[in-house]
Amino acid sequence: MTKRIFMGGLVAALLTGMTATASAGDIANMQPVGFSADGKVFAFQEFGMKDGKVPYSDTYFIDTETGANLEGTPFHLELTDKDADLSKARRQNLTAARKQMDQYDLLTNPGLIAAFNPPTELGSPMKTIRYTALANDGPPRGAYTLRLGDAPVPTPDACKGVSNHVVGFSLQLIEKEGAPNRQVVHEDKTIPADRGCPVEYRMGGALVYQPESGNPVHIALILALSAAPDGRDGRWIAIPVHP
Repeated sequence: MTKRIFMGGLVAALLTGMTATASAGDIANMQPVGFSADGKVFAFQEFGMKDGKVPYSDTYFIDTETGANLEGTPFHLELTDKDADLSKARRQNLTAARKQMDQYDLLTNPGLIAAFNPPTELGSPMKTIRYTALANDGPPRGAYTLRLGDAPVPTPDACKGVSNHVVGFSLQLIEKEGAPNRQVVHEDKTIPADRGCPVEYRMGGALVYQPESGNPVHIALILALSAAPDGRDGRWIAIPVHP
């Protein structure tokens, strides 16, 4: 039987609360939307207040086989009108993305939030995250560990003068089902234009989805932190993992 488990309530509320205080830059919130039934598409919404005053919302649709955004996505929205607020931005953005959400039946397949590592949690590891793929109340079984590393990349022209230490990231699966493993999941060669000027990355969480047929899909949630005048801006990246 397919395991379609969503750890709602407290954990979901915490995940949507992945944000920093107003005085520490714009660290975006994020909310998983779900998976297609076959696990080949994953979507999430990212939202926040740009410069503390402009509400924005983006909905990303990820091809879990290639890691690329689906054609025509993400859906991006910023509101600058006088009565704009975050609720209005999120609703309008999700309305724009609803056709694709329904096409892939994403709300039916939320998956499992297998690990959670918010930037507000003191003492939590920034570069690794360890989890199991099944929810149970006994001893952990079949653990997985993901590890982040820096990857040297050319500084984009848009970042010259903003930061002298722009970096990419690499991601490895170093533990698979409780055994040591060496699998390079991702390694940046360049910085995508929509990522900004990142100076640091941290592990934010992991999701797992098991299709009715086929192999499970893991999603690593990575927070990219960029230099900003009032601290650091944070944007989310979803990386598919196929153990």
